[in-house]
This record gives sequence, structure tokens and C-alpha cells, in this order.
Amino acid sequence: MDIVKFVLLLPTILLILIAGVYLSVKLKWLQIFRLPYALSLIGAKRGENKFSSIAALFTILGGNLGVGNISGTAVALKTGGPGSILWMAIIVVITSAIKYVTCYLSIKNRKKKNGRFIGGPMAYMADAFNSRKATIAFLVIMMIVSITVGNLVQVNSLSIPLDMIDVPVVTGGIIMAIIFFVVAALSLKKIKIFISAMIPIMTVSYLTLCGIILFKFSENILPSLKLITSGFFTADSFNFGLSLGLIVEMLTIIQVGTLRGIFATDIGLGLEGIVHSSIVPKKNDNKFIIEQSLITIISPFIVVFVVFITTMVLLVTDSWVTDLESTNMCIFAFRKAMNWPYIDYLIMAIMFCFAFTTIFTWFFCSKQTIRYMSMNDKYTKIWIVIFTAIIPLGAISKVQLLWDVADISIAALLFINILAILKLTYQDPEVFTMSGRYLKLDISAKSPSDTKSQW
Repeated sequence: MDIVKFVLLLPTILLILIAGVYLSVKLKWLQIFRLPYALSLIGAKRGENKFSSIAALFTILGGNLGVGNISGTAVALKTGGPGSILWMAIIVVITSAIKYVTCYLSIKNRKKKNGRFIGGPMAYMADAFNSRKATIAFLVIMMIVSITVGNLVQVNSLSIPLDMIDVPVVTGGIIMAIIFFVVAALSLKKIKIFISAMIPIMTVSYLTLCGIILFKFSENILPSLKLITSGFFTADSFNFGLSLGLIVEMLTIIQVGTLRGIFATDIGLGLEGIVHSSIVPKKNDNKFIIEQSLITIISPFIVVFVVFITTMVLLVTDSWVTDLESTNMCIFAFRKAMNWPYIDYLIMAIMFCFAFTTIFTWFFCSKQTIRYMSMNDKYTKIWIVIFTAIIPLGAISKVQLLWDVADISIAALLFINILAILKLTYQDPEVFTMSGRYLKLDISAKSPSDTKSQW
């Protein structure tokens, strides 16, 4: 499976790296130099109705900061070593421009159906490939990815630690399925607002626990940082030049770092385009589209920080060299650092929230994709039942098999979306010209209100 996955994923990895560099250059590395301005947009009032930009950002973070994200860090350390984390950070910075372009094209091509705005990659697939079949292909792949990445992997990562507290693993899947079904039957608007409020609380709680561990094992911080930097460019196979072993090892580290970066931030998968397309502004103009697209570059940096802190926790506690895998490795780190009988339950509660928000965000995005293809609510109701019924299966599935299937399905979704973006931006560079015009106006601006009069 490893060889098959390597051959299948390598073209996708190269494609996303090429697209990331290309879009970053065309946008003048907007994701780095305009990040402070993007942050300033969060607190600005733009007259949005109901679902706001900050709610959209936290909804996307809810999809990114899943328990699979935490367990994915453990998987990355096991398969690619500490150096893969540094590669992951670099890949995220380079490719986060893809989030910006995805959101821009999604909102630009969104449609209003039954009083609701619906957009995302499915809104521009047909134009990109001159065929409605491309939209259908995206729908099918999105459903597969939402089941694997946004459902099974999350439940599996949550259920694994239940063995450590003597609870049957299937119990976690059943409880998650029941809660999800009840919540899915409620108003989506209320749930999105609830999720947007829950994300900051659980993120701060998790980082606080990590901070305590790093403080207790502060003497291991510098050695752990050296492990990361030394693993960045491994020299174990170095012998009078770059040997084949070194090249293969480097490709493995880069591949693991890239996949975990994509998995952690959902770059190129289109979630941000679907979520931000549902925002209803007072004035639907190019400024609104660009501002929403700018906001999407924030989440990757937050996710990278959380993943880096998780990596440091696993390294300083030496948990990454144990025989444990996935979430169990993270639980072991917290157990080792904190002599508190209820630490297992506290971590499980935080991870449950991480898992739930991720599952719901992926469900919402897949549901919106189905709704875009057909406004018949019968299909979305069927999807709720199917999505709920699949949840318990994640608890009893094999870890490595789930991650392999998740990686391959992600690659398929990435490939079709990245190709569509590259083709559309090549045919019509509007996103570059409009962004360049806005950025020139914004060079001397200190806040969103400074440019209001110019648009």
C-alpha cells in the first residue's frame, strides 16, 4: 500500500506545490504580507447579515482543528520523523494562497437558490472543464472525502483512546452518531454560530494544557527543536553526494509533511469557498469577495501553530518513540506529564469537541455540494441518514487503512480542484488584477475603514 500510495500521491503533491508557488508569485505572497490586514478584517463591521465572517472563520477552523489533526501529528512523527513537521509548515505557507483563490472563485461564481447563496468549487467546475460531468465528479469525490477524512478518521482517532479508560471503542462511535443526528436536525445557522463560539474555547483549553507540559519539560525544548531541524535535511544516507537512499528518504519526509499539512489545513479541498459563500453581505461587490478571501488565509497559520505545539509536546515527553500510535500517543504524553486522575477524561472531552466540529463542518460542506446540484431536500435528508450511519464504523476500523484511504481520497479532490483553479486563472486572470488593484489601495491603509471610501 505504501508504494501504491507514494506513486499515486506524488503527482498531486507536485501539482499543489507548483500551484502554490505560481499563485503566491502572482499574488505577491499575499498570504504573508497581507496576513496582518486579514486579521484586522475580523473585527471590522461590514454589514453582513446573520452568518458573519468571524463565524465563517471559526467554522473553517472547526473543520481544520479536528482530532484527526492531533492524531495526524503523531502519524507524521512516526512515518516521517520530526523533520516532516517543519516541511509541513513550509508547505502550508507556500500553498495557503490556494485558499485565497478558491474562496475568490467560489464567491464570484456562487448562485442564489431559494433565497440562499450556495458556492464552492462545484460552482466553477463546469466552467473550468467545459462539462457538467466535472461538477458531478467533484460531488462524488467530495462525498467520499467527507466520509473518510471528515467522518471515519475523526471517529477513529477519538475512539482509540477509549481502550485506555476501559470503554468499548464502538461506544464512542455510537455516542457521536446520536449527538450528530440530533444536532443535524436542528437549524444549521444556529449550529454554525454555536460552533464558531466553541472553537476558541476548546483551542485555548488545549493550548493551555500543552503549555503546562512544555513548562514541566522545559529542559527538553531545545533538544526537541534540534531534532526537528536535524530531521529537516537528513544526512544518514549521505555518502560522497546525494545517494538514492537520501533522495527517497527526503521525498518521503516531504510527502508526509505535505500530506499532513494539507490534512491539517484542508488547503485546496474547497471548504473555505463553500462556507464563505453562504455569507450574505449588505453589498455584494469585489471588495466583499476579496476581503472574505483574505480572511481564509488566517486559519492555516493558526492550525500550524497548534500542530507545532502538539509536536513539541510529543517530543519533549519522548512519547513519539513509544509503540503507541495515533491519538494514544498524545494521551500518553498528557498522562506522563500530569499526575491527575481525571486528565484522560478532560483530554477526551476536548478531543470530542475537536472531532464533532470537524465532522459537522465536512457534513455541511458536502450537504451544500449536494444542494447545489439539486434543491430537492429529499437528497440532503438521505445524506444525513447515510452520514450518521457511517459514523460508528470509524470506531472499529484499522488506523493505517483509514489514513491510507483518506490520503488517496484527499489527493483525488485536490487534483480536480487544483487543475480547475489553474485553468480558470490562466484563462481569466481577474483574481490577480482585482487583488492587485485592492492591494495597491491598501498599502497605506491601517484598517478596513481606511479603504472604505475608495471602493
